Parts: sequence; C-alpha cells; structure tokens
Amino acid sequence: MYPRPPQRDSRLPRANVFGPVRPAQSARGGRRHAGNRSRQRPKVAGRALHVRRLAAKLSTMQQQRFTEMKSLIGFTDDDTRRLVALSPTAADHIPAIVEHFYAVLLNDADAQNAFSNGEDQIRRLRDLVSIWLTEVFGGTYETAYFEKRLAIGTTHVRVGLSQHLMVLGVELIWNELECRLRRTDFPDIDTHLRSVHKILSLDLAIMLESYKEGTSDRVRQSERSVLEKKLTRAEHLAEIGQLAASLAHEIKNPLAGISGAIQVIRDTMSAEDPHQPIIKEILGQINRLDDTVKDLLVYARPPRPRTQVVSLSDITMRVLTLLHEEPSVQRVRVVYQHPPTPVPVCADEHHLEQLLMNLVINAAHASENGQDVLIEVIANANQTRLVVTDSGSGMTPDVRTRAFEPFYTTKAKGTGLGLAICRTLVQANEGSITLNSEPGQGTTVAVTLPSQAPPPAERMKP
Repeated sequence: MYPRPPQRDSRLPRANVFGPVRPAQSARGGRRHAGNRSRQRPKVAGRALHVRRLAAKLSTMQQQRFTEMKSLIGFTDDDTRRLVALSPTAADHIPAIVEHFYAVLLNDADAQNAFSNGEDQIRRLRDLVSIWLTEVFGGTYETAYFEKRLAIGTTHVRVGLSQHLMVLGVELIWNELECRLRRTDFPDIDTHLRSVHKILSLDLAIMLESYKEGTSDRVRQSERSVLEKKLTRAEHLAEIGQLAASLAHEIKNPLAGISGAIQVIRDTMSAEDPHQPIIKEILGQINRLDDTVKDLLVYARPPRPRTQVVSLSDITMRVLTLLHEEPSVQRVRVVYQHPPTPVPVCADEHHLEQLLMNLVINAAHASENGQDVLIEVIANANQTRLVVTDSGSGMTPDVRTRAFEPFYTTKAKGTGLGLAICRTLVQANEGSITLNSEPGQGTTVAVTLPSQAPPPAERMKP
C-alpha cells in the first residue's frame, strides 16, 4: 500500500543535469564541434539555471507547507524524541501489525481491485508498509520525509485506491499500534502514544494532499483532452466548410446555366413529347442540387443579420403558408399555438423565415403520415421562445449529441446542414437553440430570441 520511492541504479552514470555541458572529445583528444557547442552552452546553462531555481522553489514550498502542518498539529522536538525512544519497542510489533492490516484491508472489494496482481504484489506491499512504519519512528521529519509521503499518496492515486481506504488504513494501523504498545511496560506510554498519533495524522494529511493534487491533475488532463478533441474536430469541420463553400461557388453559376439551357430545350418541345418527364426530372434534380449549394453557402458564410423589430407570430404564419404545398408538410397535421397579439422579437426577418422552414421541414420528415407537428410561440418579458415538436421516433443519445454537427445526418438524403444552419442563424441573432429528444418520444427544438416591449404600431413590421 505504501510503495518505496524509486532508487537510482548505482551502476548507471550520474546525469550531469545542472552542471555545464562539456564538449564531446574526439579520438585524438580534441574537442569535436567546438563551435556548435559554444553556441549552445548559453541556452543549456540558462535552462539548467531555470530548472535549478524551480527545484529550489518547490523544495522551499514543500518545507514551508510541512512546517505549517507540524505547527498546526503541535508536533515539536519533544514528539521527535519520544518517537525515537519508542522505536525499539514498536519495531518488535510492526510485522504483526502489518499482517493484521492486510488481513482486514483485503476484505474490502475496492482494495481487492486495487491489489489485483496476486500474492507477489501483496508480499511486496507488506515489506513497503513495514519500511513506512519503521520510518514513522525514525526521528527525521524534514522535507525528504514530506516528499516520501507525498509520493505514497501519488502512487495510491495512480493505482486507483479509494481515498476512504487510505483513511481507514491509517486508522487500522493506529488502533493496532495503540493496543499493542499499551500492553508493554514502556514508561509514560500515554504521552508517547500522543506523539505517535500526531505523526500518523501528519502522514495521512500529506497523503491526502496528493489526492487533491492528483484529482486536479486528472480533471485538467480530462478537460484538456476533451478540448483538444473539440478543437481538432472544429478545425476539421472548418476546413470542410471552406472547401464546400469554394466548391459551391464554382458549381452555382454553371448550374444556373445548365438549368437555363434545359428550360430552353423544354420550351421547344411539345407537351406530348415523350421526353418531357425526363426533362422534368432533370430540372428537379438541378433544383435539389441548387438547394444544397445554397445551404453550403449559408453555413459557410451566413449573411450578416439586419436586426429589426419583427412579429414572430406573423412570420410563422407566412412561412406556414409558403410550406402549404411542401409534400413532406402536407402529410402531417401542423398545429400552431401562439398568443392572440403579435409577438415582437429583435432579429433578422429573413433569418427567421429560413430558421422556421428548416425546423418545420425537419419535424415533418421525422413524423409519420397523419402525426402532429406542434409549433408554439411563447412570449415572456425579456425573451421569446419558438418551440417546434414532432411526433417521430426520437433520437438516441449518440445522435442527439451530434445533431448540430455540420454534415451529420441519419437520413438517406440530405446534406446534414439543416440544424447546423439553424444554430448559425440563431447565434447570429443573439439567441440560443436547444434540442431535447428521447427514443420513441419525438424531438423538441426550442429557440430563444431577445424580445422587447411592443413598439409603436407603425414600427411593427409584419
């Protein structure tokens, strides 16, 4: 449980970390690459000085911290003398204490998981705990002692030993020490046991300090890892978006030319021409491709919003009228709930139209024939909410997490830009958008936009 700090192998050459770097010797005994080495020496020496100062600062901070902890608990030189005096008596009981300690500790499932490498590991740990207990009575309680205890706690963090097991473990050892030492004829045992309790409390406090640092490090590393993944993905998506926008610009004009040429050909043909269905299908596919190009351009370079006070309820009615002939919308029942009076919002009118179209068409696509698509406009004092709810099959947690990602779609057709464009438009208008969905329970998308008190009638734009 309490591993020994790693020892340096005496057979290995000692690394000259802080000293000056000597130029390498050639076979003739001369200096090799002396010019390059001389140019590198100032940088290496400066780095070594920085490391040396940092190490000294860290050592000073640890010494101050340990001194504060000893002062707080009242650990004095008298306690040191008592522990040294008690050392020979305690040494006779350490093997039995360690044996009892592991016999109790290994009944815990968490401890069994942490010490899962068999008897060899337990045997090594028994030896290490014996050494740790011997050092408790060693009489030297300076910075090196603090660093060893800190290393023990750090090891426990690394192997995943629960914090409560460390607290209970120290308590087990204290109880056994007290019980066994009280049965001896050591003089003034109560005073000496108080010193034992102080040093064990100090050990526990130091090891728990390492848990705090270890937990903070793990949280920082986890957050850093998540952030790096998000940044990498964001950069990747940004590159894809820029490439898509460039391609869209290159495609848009030729596409318009193709569409115009096909329409000219269509107009020269009679209505009964057998090729008319083919021409109609070609124009339909061109229109679909044109919509995709427009989506790419809107996502990559959304137009700057022209913010003004508009009536969200009136815009919603106008969009529903435009979507009346949309096949996907015709097969569902659209239910629109709104206040009886106009609901003002401060936003770009055309952005709101595109936002509503995307949300309603998405909801219609997700719903089965005859199911309801509910649209709600809810006015509050400082903000207005637009809520679109479908009656579809809902989303799994994985799909829900990625729903706003550009180019991500679960549909057989589509660019995967619908919700990504919605979020871009909402954010451009200082609003927010959220999505709630559970498998089998449909999906609700809520948009929150800033609102203000209704202006004079002449300023309200329908």
